[in-house]
Amino acid sequence: MNRFVLLVIILIALTVTPVLAESISLDKQSYVYGETIKVSGKISVVKGQFVGLQILNPSKSDIVTIDQFLPNTDGSFSKSYKVQGPKWKIDGIYTIKIVYGDQNFEKTFSFNKEITHTSKSPSNNSGSTSSLENQKSSQGTDSFPEVDDPKTRVMGFPDPHFSPKYYLDRYHNEQEFKNWFDNTFPEFGIEQVVKYPSTHIVGFPDNENSPWYYVERYNNEEIYRDWFDSQFPHSSIYEVLGYPDSAFQKVPIWIKNNASWWASGLINDSDFLHGIEYMIKENIIMITELPQSANPVTEEIPTWVKNTARWWADDLIEENDFVKGIQFLVQNGIINV
Repeated sequence: MNRFVLLVIILIALTVTPVLAESISLDKQSYVYGETIKVSGKISVVKGQFVGLQILNPSKSDIVTIDQFLPNTDGSFSKSYKVQGPKWKIDGIYTIKIVYGDQNFEKTFSFNKEITHTSKSPSNNSGSTSSLENQKSSQGTDSFPEVDDPKTRVMGFPDPHFSPKYYLDRYHNEQEFKNWFDNTFPEFGIEQVVKYPSTHIVGFPDNENSPWYYVERYNNEEIYRDWFDSQFPHSSIYEVLGYPDSAFQKVPIWIKNNASWWASGLINDSDFLHGIEYMIKENIIMITELPQSANPVTEEIPTWVKNTARWWADDLIEENDFVKGIQFLVQNGIINV
Protein backbone atom coordinates (compact mmCIF):
# COMPACT_ATOMS: atom_id res chain seq x y z
CA MET A 1 0.00 0.00 0.00
CA ASN A 2 2.77 2.45 0.86
CA ARG A 3 4.53 1.67 -2.42
CA PHE A 4 1.27 2.30 -4.31
CA VAL A 5 0.77 5.69 -2.60
CA LEU A 6 4.36 6.65 -3.40
CA LEU A 7 3.83 5.73 -7.06
CA VAL A 8 0.67 7.86 -7.24
CA ILE A 9 2.52 10.83 -5.73
CA ILE A 10 5.33 10.48 -8.27
CA LEU A 11 2.85 10.30 -11.17
CA ILE A 12 1.03 13.41 -9.96
CA ALA A 13 4.32 15.27 -9.60
CA LEU A 14 5.31 14.37 -13.16
CA THR A 15 2.01 15.52 -14.65
CA VAL A 16 1.74 18.88 -12.86
CA THR A 17 3.12 21.75 -14.94
CA PRO A 18 5.63 23.77 -12.89
CA VAL A 19 4.79 27.40 -12.22
CA LEU A 20 7.72 29.67 -13.08
CA ALA A 21 8.28 32.87 -11.14
CA GLU A 22 10.04 34.42 -14.15
CA SER A 23 7.81 36.52 -16.38
CA ILE A 24 7.73 39.55 -18.64
CA SER A 25 4.68 41.65 -19.48
CA LEU A 26 3.74 44.80 -21.39
CA ASP A 27 1.09 47.33 -20.50
CA LYS A 28 -0.42 46.98 -24.00
CA GLN A 29 -0.16 44.75 -27.05
CA SER A 30 -0.18 47.54 -29.63
CA TYR A 31 1.51 50.96 -29.81
CA VAL A 32 1.57 53.93 -32.14
CA TYR A 33 4.29 56.48 -32.67
CA GLY A 34 4.81 58.75 -29.66
CA GLU A 35 3.44 56.37 -27.02
CA THR A 36 5.41 54.76 -24.19
CA ILE A 37 6.07 51.04 -23.79
CA LYS A 38 6.04 49.90 -20.17
CA VAL A 39 7.90 46.64 -19.65
CA SER A 40 7.72 44.84 -16.33
CA GLY A 41 8.65 41.44 -15.07
CA LYS A 42 10.21 39.28 -12.42
CA ILE A 43 13.26 37.03 -12.62
CA SER A 44 15.32 34.80 -10.38
CA VAL A 45 17.92 37.15 -8.95
CA VAL A 46 21.64 36.62 -9.47
CA LYS A 47 23.48 39.17 -7.32
CA GLY A 48 25.29 41.80 -9.37
CA GLN A 49 23.93 40.48 -12.69
CA PHE A 50 22.55 43.04 -15.15
CA VAL A 51 19.41 42.53 -17.21
CA GLY A 52 20.02 43.01 -20.93
CA LEU A 53 17.09 44.28 -23.01
CA GLN A 54 16.76 44.74 -26.77
CA ILE A 55 13.80 45.81 -28.89
CA LEU A 56 14.12 44.42 -32.42
CA ASN A 57 12.34 45.58 -35.57
CA PRO A 58 9.91 43.22 -37.38
CA SER A 59 12.62 41.53 -39.46
CA LYS A 60 14.96 41.41 -36.44
CA SER A 61 17.57 43.04 -38.66
CA ASP A 62 18.05 46.11 -36.46
CA ILE A 63 17.89 47.11 -32.80
CA VAL A 64 15.60 50.06 -32.17
CA THR A 65 16.23 50.23 -28.41
CA ILE A 66 18.91 48.72 -26.18
CA ASP A 67 19.24 48.92 -22.41
CA GLN A 68 20.90 47.26 -19.46
CA PHE A 69 19.91 47.59 -15.81
CA LEU A 70 19.90 45.91 -12.42
CA PRO A 71 16.61 44.38 -11.21
CA ASN A 72 15.18 45.13 -7.78
CA THR A 73 16.29 42.96 -4.87
CA ASP A 74 13.20 40.74 -5.23
CA GLY A 75 13.88 40.23 -8.94
CA SER A 76 11.17 42.59 -10.17
CA PHE A 77 11.78 45.35 -12.68
CA SER A 78 9.79 48.01 -14.52
CA LYS A 79 11.10 50.11 -17.40
CA SER A 80 9.60 52.60 -19.85
CA TYR A 81 10.70 53.36 -23.41
CA LYS A 82 9.45 56.06 -25.76
CA VAL A 83 8.22 54.81 -29.13
CA GLN A 84 9.71 57.49 -31.32
CA GLY A 85 12.85 58.44 -33.19
CA PRO A 86 14.48 57.50 -36.50
CA LYS A 87 14.62 53.78 -35.67
CA TRP A 88 10.83 53.50 -35.37
CA LYS A 89 9.88 53.58 -39.05
CA ILE A 90 8.44 50.16 -39.94
CA ASP A 91 4.92 48.95 -39.18
CA GLY A 92 4.70 45.40 -37.90
CA ILE A 93 5.42 43.02 -35.03
CA TYR A 94 8.38 44.03 -32.85
CA THR A 95 10.16 41.77 -30.37
CA ILE A 96 11.40 42.59 -26.88
CA LYS A 97 14.24 40.27 -25.95
CA ILE A 98 15.56 40.00 -22.40
CA VAL A 99 18.69 38.10 -21.34
CA TYR A 100 19.54 37.57 -17.69
CA GLY A 101 22.26 35.09 -16.81
CA ASP A 102 21.10 31.86 -18.48
CA GLN A 103 17.49 33.06 -18.63
CA ASN A 104 15.96 34.26 -21.92
CA PHE A 105 12.57 35.88 -22.46
CA GLU A 106 10.82 37.28 -25.53
CA LYS A 107 7.62 39.25 -25.94
CA THR A 108 6.08 40.68 -29.09
CA PHE A 109 3.87 43.70 -29.76
CA SER A 110 2.54 45.50 -32.80
CA PHE A 111 3.53 49.02 -33.85
CA ASN A 112 2.31 51.43 -36.44
CA LYS A 113 3.71 54.79 -37.49
CA GLU A 114 0.50 56.78 -37.07
CA ILE A 115 1.47 59.68 -34.81
CA THR A 116 -0.79 60.42 -31.86
CA HIS A 117 -1.59 63.98 -30.92
CA THR A 118 -1.43 64.82 -27.24
CA SER A 119 -2.25 67.94 -25.27
CA LYS A 120 0.93 67.70 -23.25
CA SER A 121 2.38 71.14 -22.75
CA PRO A 122 6.09 71.81 -23.36
CA SER A 123 8.45 70.83 -20.54
CA ASN A 124 9.20 73.44 -17.95
CA ASN A 125 12.99 73.57 -17.82
CA SER A 126 13.14 75.31 -14.47
CA GLY A 127 13.89 71.89 -12.95
CA SER A 128 12.90 72.72 -9.38
CA THR A 129 13.02 69.92 -6.83
CA SER A 130 9.39 70.36 -5.86
CA SER A 131 8.33 70.10 -9.50
CA LEU A 132 10.31 66.89 -9.88
CA GLU A 133 8.73 65.32 -6.80
CA ASN A 134 5.22 66.30 -7.90
CA GLN A 135 5.76 64.71 -11.32
CA LYS A 136 7.15 61.55 -9.77
CA SER A 137 4.15 61.15 -7.49
CA SER A 138 1.61 61.88 -10.23
CA GLN A 139 3.17 59.72 -12.96
CA GLY A 140 4.36 56.82 -10.85
CA THR A 141 7.71 55.08 -10.61
CA ASP A 142 7.42 53.39 -14.01
CA SER A 143 8.12 56.64 -15.83
CA PHE A 144 11.03 57.44 -13.57
CA PRO A 145 13.41 54.51 -13.05
CA GLU A 146 15.11 53.96 -9.74
CA VAL A 147 17.88 56.48 -10.44
CA ASP A 148 17.92 60.08 -9.28
CA ASP A 149 21.06 61.19 -11.12
CA PRO A 150 20.06 62.09 -14.70
CA LYS A 151 23.59 61.20 -15.87
CA THR A 152 22.86 57.55 -15.11
CA ARG A 153 19.39 57.37 -16.64
CA VAL A 154 20.52 56.71 -20.23
CA MET A 155 23.62 54.59 -20.69
CA GLY A 156 26.37 56.61 -22.36
CA PHE A 157 24.57 59.95 -22.15
CA PRO A 158 26.00 62.46 -21.71
CA ASP A 159 29.21 61.05 -23.14
CA PRO A 160 32.28 62.38 -21.27
CA HIS A 161 34.17 62.65 -24.57
CA PHE A 162 31.96 65.63 -25.48
CA SER A 163 31.85 68.97 -23.72
CA PRO A 164 28.69 70.39 -22.14
CA LYS A 165 28.76 73.10 -24.81
CA TYR A 166 28.56 70.42 -27.52
CA TYR A 167 25.26 69.17 -26.09
CA LEU A 168 23.93 72.66 -25.40
CA ASP A 169 24.59 73.64 -29.04
CA ARG A 170 22.87 70.49 -30.29
CA TYR A 171 19.87 71.12 -28.06
CA HIS A 172 19.42 74.66 -29.35
CA ASN A 173 20.12 73.88 -33.03
CA GLU A 174 18.84 70.35 -33.70
CA GLN A 175 15.10 69.89 -33.31
CA GLU A 176 15.27 66.09 -33.36
CA PHE A 177 17.84 66.05 -30.56
CA LYS A 178 15.79 68.56 -28.57
CA ASN A 179 12.65 66.40 -28.94
CA TRP A 180 14.54 63.29 -27.81
CA PHE A 181 15.98 65.06 -24.78
CA ASP A 182 12.68 66.62 -23.69
CA ASN A 183 10.93 63.27 -23.90
CA THR A 184 13.71 61.40 -22.10
CA PHE A 185 14.23 63.98 -19.34
CA PRO A 186 10.84 65.71 -19.00
CA GLU A 187 11.60 66.93 -15.48
CA PHE A 188 15.09 68.31 -16.21
CA GLY A 189 16.44 71.18 -18.24
CA ILE A 190 19.34 70.53 -20.63
CA GLU A 191 21.67 72.57 -18.39
CA GLN A 192 20.91 70.37 -15.38
CA VAL A 193 21.89 67.21 -17.22
CA VAL A 194 24.95 68.24 -19.22
CA LYS A 195 26.54 71.23 -17.47
CA TYR A 196 29.12 70.93 -14.71
CA PRO A 197 28.13 71.64 -11.10
CA SER A 198 29.20 75.04 -9.78
CA THR A 199 32.33 75.20 -7.63
CA HIS A 200 33.98 77.85 -5.50
CA ILE A 201 36.37 78.55 -8.41
CA VAL A 202 34.70 80.79 -10.97
CA GLY A 203 34.82 79.22 -14.44
CA PHE A 204 35.99 75.80 -13.23
CA PRO A 205 35.14 73.39 -14.67
CA ASP A 206 34.79 75.18 -18.00
CA ASN A 207 31.82 73.98 -20.07
CA GLU A 208 33.93 74.40 -23.20
CA ASN A 209 36.08 71.43 -22.16
CA SER A 210 35.01 67.79 -22.05
CA PRO A 211 35.10 65.72 -18.83
CA TRP A 212 37.75 63.53 -20.46
CA TYR A 213 39.97 66.61 -20.83
CA TYR A 214 39.96 67.14 -17.08
CA VAL A 215 40.32 63.48 -16.15
CA GLU A 216 43.27 63.05 -18.53
CA ARG A 217 44.99 66.11 -17.07
CA TYR A 218 44.40 64.88 -13.53
CA ASN A 219 45.78 61.44 -14.30
CA ASN A 220 48.80 62.58 -16.32
CA GLU A 221 49.91 65.98 -14.99
CA GLU A 222 51.32 65.92 -11.48
CA ILE A 223 51.26 69.71 -11.05
CA TYR A 224 47.63 69.84 -12.14
CA ARG A 225 46.72 66.96 -9.84
CA ASP A 226 48.40 68.66 -6.86
CA TRP A 227 46.53 71.87 -7.60
CA PHE A 228 43.18 70.07 -7.89
CA ASP A 229 43.69 68.11 -4.64
CA SER A 230 44.58 71.31 -2.79
CA GLN A 231 41.40 73.00 -4.01
CA PHE A 232 39.07 70.02 -3.53
CA PRO A 233 40.61 67.99 -0.69
CA HIS A 234 37.41 66.09 0.07
CA SER A 235 36.17 65.43 -3.48
CA SER A 236 37.33 63.29 -6.38
CA ILE A 237 37.75 64.63 -9.89
CA TYR A 238 34.61 62.66 -10.86
CA GLU A 239 32.51 64.22 -8.10
CA VAL A 240 33.57 67.74 -9.10
CA LEU A 241 32.69 67.05 -12.74
CA GLY A 242 29.40 65.45 -11.74
CA TYR A 243 30.05 62.15 -13.55
CA PRO A 244 30.28 58.61 -12.14
CA ASP A 245 33.80 57.21 -12.50
CA SER A 246 32.41 54.25 -14.48
CA ALA A 247 31.57 56.68 -17.32
CA PHE A 248 35.27 56.99 -18.09
CA GLN A 249 35.79 53.38 -19.15
CA LYS A 250 37.00 53.20 -22.76
CA VAL A 251 34.34 50.56 -23.25
CA PRO A 252 31.50 50.75 -20.66
CA ILE A 253 31.89 47.93 -18.15
CA TRP A 254 28.33 46.67 -18.64
CA ILE A 255 29.16 45.62 -22.21
CA LYS A 256 31.09 42.75 -20.64
CA ASN A 257 27.75 41.08 -20.01
CA ASN A 258 26.90 41.20 -23.73
CA ALA A 259 30.32 39.75 -24.58
CA SER A 260 29.86 36.98 -22.01
CA TRP A 261 26.35 36.10 -23.27
CA TRP A 262 27.59 35.98 -26.86
CA ALA A 263 30.63 33.86 -26.03
CA SER A 264 28.37 31.48 -24.07
CA GLY A 265 25.84 31.18 -26.89
CA LEU A 266 22.98 32.94 -25.06
CA ILE A 267 22.76 35.50 -27.86
CA ASN A 268 23.66 34.75 -31.47
CA ASP A 269 26.21 36.41 -33.75
CA SER A 270 23.60 38.64 -35.35
CA ASP A 271 22.34 40.00 -32.02
CA PHE A 272 25.89 40.65 -30.84
CA LEU A 273 26.91 42.42 -34.06
CA HIS A 274 23.75 44.56 -34.18
CA GLY A 275 24.26 45.48 -30.53
CA ILE A 276 27.89 46.54 -31.00
CA GLU A 277 27.07 48.35 -34.24
CA TYR A 278 24.21 50.23 -32.60
CA MET A 279 26.31 51.23 -29.60
CA ILE A 280 29.16 52.51 -31.79
CA LYS A 281 26.78 54.52 -33.97
CA GLU A 282 25.05 56.02 -30.93
CA ASN A 283 28.42 56.82 -29.27
CA ILE A 284 27.64 54.48 -26.36
CA ILE A 285 30.94 52.76 -27.16
CA MET A 286 33.68 55.28 -27.85
CA ILE A 287 36.58 53.56 -29.59
CA THR A 288 39.44 55.80 -30.69
CA GLU A 289 41.18 55.15 -34.02
CA LEU A 290 38.20 53.17 -35.28
CA PRO A 291 38.96 52.10 -38.89
CA GLN A 292 36.59 52.84 -41.72
CA SER A 293 34.40 50.01 -42.98
CA ALA A 294 35.87 48.12 -45.92
CA ASN A 295 34.52 45.64 -48.43
CA PRO A 296 33.79 42.40 -46.56
CA VAL A 297 36.69 39.96 -46.57
CA THR A 298 34.70 37.35 -44.69
CA GLU A 299 31.10 37.06 -43.52
CA GLU A 300 32.00 34.91 -40.55
CA ILE A 301 33.29 36.10 -37.19
CA PRO A 302 36.69 34.48 -36.56
CA THR A 303 36.90 32.21 -33.55
CA TRP A 304 39.63 34.35 -32.03
CA VAL A 305 37.25 37.33 -31.79
CA LYS A 306 34.73 35.31 -29.78
CA ASN A 307 37.55 33.95 -27.61
CA THR A 308 38.73 37.51 -27.02
CA ALA A 309 35.23 38.52 -25.91
CA ARG A 310 35.05 35.57 -23.51
CA TRP A 311 38.48 36.22 -22.03
CA TRP A 312 37.78 39.94 -21.61
CA ALA A 313 34.44 39.18 -19.92
CA ASP A 314 36.31 36.88 -17.52
CA ASP A 315 39.01 39.54 -16.83
CA LEU A 316 41.72 37.35 -18.38
CA ILE A 317 42.87 39.97 -20.90
CA GLU A 318 42.95 43.76 -21.10
CA GLU A 319 40.22 45.94 -22.58
CA ASN A 320 42.48 46.97 -25.48
CA ASP A 321 42.55 43.37 -26.71
CA PHE A 322 38.75 43.32 -26.88
CA VAL A 323 38.79 46.65 -28.74
CA LYS A 324 41.16 45.18 -31.33
CA GLY A 325 38.54 42.53 -32.05
CA ILE A 326 35.88 45.21 -32.62
CA GLN A 327 38.29 47.13 -34.88
CA PHE A 328 38.87 43.96 -36.90
CA LEU A 329 35.13 43.46 -37.37
CA VAL A 330 34.75 47.04 -38.65
CA GLN A 331 37.83 46.87 -40.87
CA ASN A 332 36.54 43.72 -42.57
CA GLY A 333 33.03 44.99 -43.08
CA ILE A 334 31.42 42.56 -40.61
CA ILE A 335 30.22 45.55 -38.58
CA ASN A 336 29.03 48.52 -40.66
CA VAL A 337 29.60 51.92 -39.06
